Amino acid sequence: MTDRRSFLRGSSVVLGHAALGNVLAALAATPAKATFLTDRELETVRTLVDLILPATDSPSASAARTHYFLDLALPACASAVAQRTFREGLKSFANLDVLSPPKRIAALTARANADQALEYDESFFRILKDYTLAGYFLSEIGATRALAYERVPGGYQGDLPLAPGQKAWAI
Repeated sequence: MTDRRSFLRGSSVVLGHAALGNVLAALAATPAKATFLTDRELETVRTLVDLILPATDSPSASAARTHYFLDLALPACASAVAQRTFREGLKSFANLDVLSPPKRIAALTARANADQALEYDESFFRILKDYTLAGYFLSEIGATRALAYERVPGGYQGDLPLAPGQKAWAI
């Protein structure tokens, strides 16, 4: 039961929050600068999101401006506890820029393992991961280059014959 509650609470924080539309609009309209995080914290977040979603056959998370999404979404969508958790968690990655790529991955993996048993609002890694995935897949790059994208799924067919008694489609 607690797993389902944790999942629903975590999912609603990012995907179901009413402010998310405003966050996406602000992301599209704002120049690239930190608003909630400091410039140094934003640079750390940029490195972390690229560890979660590095460039492969699709662009990296930072190419999709996911780090800026986190900067805008955290104050708009996260609880005060989650915001504190995130800021405190970033402090443990202050020296990330001096680590080699394998050591960066090891540090993030260690944090993910350490955070497994924590509640959502107390887990730096879960907050980072959820907001990274939401920001990436809601971005144009994520939606069009990482996911399969059809402008009009299935195409438009305006006049389809229905069999007698057949229900029409909702969409």
